[in-house]
Amino acid sequence: MGLGSNQTVTGIDVGSSSVKIVRLAHKRGGSVEVVGVALAEIAVPSSQGASDMLDVRERVAAAINQALASTGVDPGRVGTVVTAISGASVSVKHVSFPDMSDKELAESVRWEAKKHLPFDPENVDLDYQKLARNDVETDENAHVLLGAAQDGVLDEHLSALGDAGIEPSIVDLTPTALINELDEEGLMNGQAVAVADLGHSNAILSVYTRDGLFFARSIPIPAAQDTWLEHVLTEVRFSLTFYNNETGRKGIESLYLAGGRALESGVVGRFAETLGVPTELLDPLAAAGAFELDGDLEAQSPRFALAMGLARRR
Repeated sequence: MGLGSNQTVTGIDVGSSSVKIVRLAHKRGGSVEVVGVALAEIAVPSSQGASDMLDVRERVAAAINQALASTGVDPGRVGTVVTAISGASVSVKHVSFPDMSDKELAESVRWEAKKHLPFDPENVDLDYQKLARNDVETDENAHVLLGAAQDGVLDEHLSALGDAGIEPSIVDLTPTALINELDEEGLMNGQAVAVADLGHSNAILSVYTRDGLFFARSIPIPAAQDTWLEHVLTEVRFSLTFYNNETGRKGIESLYLAGGRALESGVVGRFAETLGVPTELLDPLAAAGAFELDGDLEAQSPRFALAMGLARRR
């Protein structure tokens, strides 16, 4: 869905522990201006089964409303909203088909999805996008980006937003939404790059080539604070080896880290040392320009990579 010019787009990233919001005013000519940035932690019940415990949906809705209020926007007047879903119940796969017509492809996707999805394709919300191929001129296959979410995931997400008085215009998938931010920061440039979005309880690793997203995977983060990093590094290294084997390439050129856990002491250095890849933090709020950022928010910039990528959608 395309968005016109001269309008404000609000990107809402609902994580497992916090809500991040970026509001961008899209100007004629393609420029954007940051007009709002907010972060609200999702309340955690003091004890399981407490009589006053709000359910998850209510707590998420409360955090969304808190974040919007801090930007001075009423939910009923927020305008165009773009959000995303991710996690273990969401899958994004790069799949090759024999070259066929668009009609034949549409008929084949759900059947072919059975081979590639980690859950039953009969009980999913499924969509796909046919990709252009620029790197292999003799490649006669049809290349498709296949996105799927288990039944209930999308409904639960939309229900929490609805409880906050919001009906999104677009629901994206985290790996594809992050492309917008990478592209705007000039980080694609025909290279193979990866992004590890390190959230509170889940990491999303995405590998991008000049044709777009190559693959993405969700990595659950263990609760033990002293083991999460080693676990994620092991899984990321395995995934990058898979990428090399699938493509015959010798690795990625750069790795970018986003999310709250990327800010923990020593994380950037450990990724660079363990994987042997130049690694740095994404800094989406560098685009804030004249917008006056709260100092605490500015220091949290990597947490806003997804929200910024969503707000750049037009």
